[in-house]
Amino acid sequence: MPRLITNCLRIPRLFLLLSPLPIFAQDNYTRVEFGMQYSTVRLTNEDLGATNYSGFGGRFDWNLNRRLALESQLDFFPEHALPMLTIQGGQTLQAVFGVRAKVIQTRRLSVFGLIRPGLFHFTDVLYFNSSSATGFAERPETHFALNLGGGIEYYLNPRWILRADIEGNPYRVPNTNVAIPGGSALSVGKIDDTTRFSFGVAYRPGTLIENEKETNVSGKWEFGPLFSTMFIAREGPTDGVRTEPGFGGYASYRFYHIFYFDSDVLYFPRGTNSSGPHDGGEILQGLFGLKGGIRRNHFGIFGKVRPGFNSYSQALTGISSAGQDSFGRSTNLVLDLGGIVEFYPGEHGTLRLEAGDTHIYFNTRDVDFGGTAVPVGGGKLQHSIQLIVGYGWRF
Repeated sequence: MPRLITNCLRIPRLFLLLSPLPIFAQDNYTRVEFGMQYSTVRLTNEDLGATNYSGFGGRFDWNLNRRLALESQLDFFPEHALPMLTIQGGQTLQAVFGVRAKVIQTRRLSVFGLIRPGLFHFTDVLYFNSSSATGFAERPETHFALNLGGGIEYYLNPRWILRADIEGNPYRVPNTNVAIPGGSALSVGKIDDTTRFSFGVAYRPGTLIENEKETNVSGKWEFGPLFSTMFIAREGPTDGVRTEPGFGGYASYRFYHIFYFDSDVLYFPRGTNSSGPHDGGEILQGLFGLKGGIRRNHFGIFGKVRPGFNSYSQALTGISSAGQDSFGRSTNLVLDLGGIVEFYPGEHGTLRLEAGDTHIYFNTRDVDFGGTAVPVGGGKLQHSIQLIVGYGWRF
């Protein structure tokens, strides 16, 4: 429960600071921004706890309008992190590119959200090496990451900006095959997670552009089909981290100003090669919660907090004395945190893009080993990365 509370509090990426009150936006912006920042990233240390490693970098923004920008950021962390098997080690470089969206904007202040896919690069990651005296060696590794967060900007004047932001960084650690006695091999991979904080300054060169007039977007109800890609670590011994394609639908209803009831139901039809006590087979996912944000002109920007479930069709339930496996359905709590960007090409149409870190909380299950029920704990919180696209209709 403390971890769940911590995750919810990490949502400047979401909508805790949103307000339905009228505000007065900054009068002007420029097409480009250049920035530099001091950053910290939270990685595992020598005591197997977590330490914030310091770094620095730069940022470039292309402002599409007063609220929405394409943003890229590069940070280098020169301290040497603990080498861990396939996960991290040595110096760290992170590069991200995506969307920055301002939810609240006044003459002096704005609150924004970030959805920025990118890469984590580590210089000295530990890996298995049979030719080494220790059985291990170090090499560079680059992992896909999804940078999700938000922050605050303060405008000293129309040109100069102070900025602070915080993000979660779930990243995909690819599978490594580990040989075991008998000639078999295990697939070992995971979705790891870090937290990053940045503080910096930016300058906006070029011609100042006057803010365009904003209009609200109509419609309380919204629904449509979805297609999803989920990066998830499967529990069976031979599957490891997989990319699961899925499909389904969503529904959304505005019940108060900037707040919406929002839900996704998705089905991931690919089965697994093996099963664990909690996970195996196909996945049915349901997410039911809140999104909060604004719709202006031809786009909308939202944060999302949606509890729900992952239901696995073929989890391991027992192993008989003759070595025969039995399977059953396993349903587990998940919490989806992230952001949604919508574009409105017509009066009723909606193009919807979602990105999120779906936290998975496996429960304790009994597995029958030759007639004896043995409880198997769920272990630590698991992360999965989801990218979703859909098209819907508003009414």
